[in-house]
Amino acid sequence: MTTTTKTNNSIVSEAMAKSTKKGTLAGLKHVDISTVLNGMKQQISQALPKHLSADRLIQMATSLIAKNPKIAECSAQSVIGAVMQASILGFKPVEALGECYFVPYGGSVQFQIGYKGFIKLAQQSGQIKNIFAEVVREGDVFEYELGLYPRLVHKPNLDSEGAFKFVYAVAHLQNGGYNFVVLTKNQIEKLRLRNPMTRNNPKPSGAWATDYEAMSKAKAIKQLIKYLPLSDTIISAEKSDEATITDKAFTNNNSGIDLDSLEYAEEIVSVADSLEPKKEVKPAKIDLVKKAIESNDTETKEELF
Repeated sequence: MTTTTKTNNSIVSEAMAKSTKKGTLAGLKHVDISTVLNGMKQQISQALPKHLSADRLIQMATSLIAKNPKIAECSAQSVIGAVMQASILGFKPVEALGECYFVPYGGSVQFQIGYKGFIKLAQQSGQIKNIFAEVVREGDVFEYELGLYPRLVHKPNLDSEGAFKFVYAVAHLQNGGYNFVVLTKNQIEKLRLRNPMTRNNPKPSGAWATDYEAMSKAKAIKQLIKYLPLSDTIISAEKSDEATITDKAFTNNNSGIDLDSLEYAEEIVSVADSLEPKKEVKPAKIDLVKKAIESNDTETKEELF
């Protein structure tokens, strides 16, 4: 280890020592966050494609951390990884733009792509003429058919804004073809609840709480992308969506992220069970239940259940 490396490590350690939560960037000032991230500059430079700047990426990550205390409590590596992938895909790490989101979970940042991000990538592929997603509400005229001649008709009810019913995504190809997918509210919920962040609290939170319709559109477009001509960029985006990107995935040959080294939280085992809770029998009634079953006492069984 060189003297310069030792000096850099000491500077980073001094900055990290100021954290209010050990091992994270929580409570650090802007200058200290920048110091810590600059300690990773060489590793970042080796991973980043050459058209991207390590200094610019560190600047964006520093601002993101400084503005969001919850992200500051996540590992610096996962923040850098998420911002790096956003930059590689051409997204600005600004959640208000709706291209991507940075979601704190389990001490790391989970990278999520918004529907505007998927649309941007699809349009850049050169094979998609137009792609969009819309929400269908109660009171809208909505019809669709599958089979040999798929068709979709949606006439929004402009006089009133009803409850969310469906979301659909449509793509028109440069060769004149088209494709679409339709998802029900229940299907959207099943897709949302696959994320383990909802395991202990199935109520929408984060971007799902503030931008439910936009996140639903992203799910529809992600499902549609499976049936469209795929570019390498779209494949990379789909694999990195809802992933944690740590330094284990940083390459050392300026090729960006190693998609095989991404980390994913374990999915919920049974989505259906979380949507439709089973009726629970109180322990105190167990003996009565047994007796009712054994005697085939229909009236008692109905009362118990």
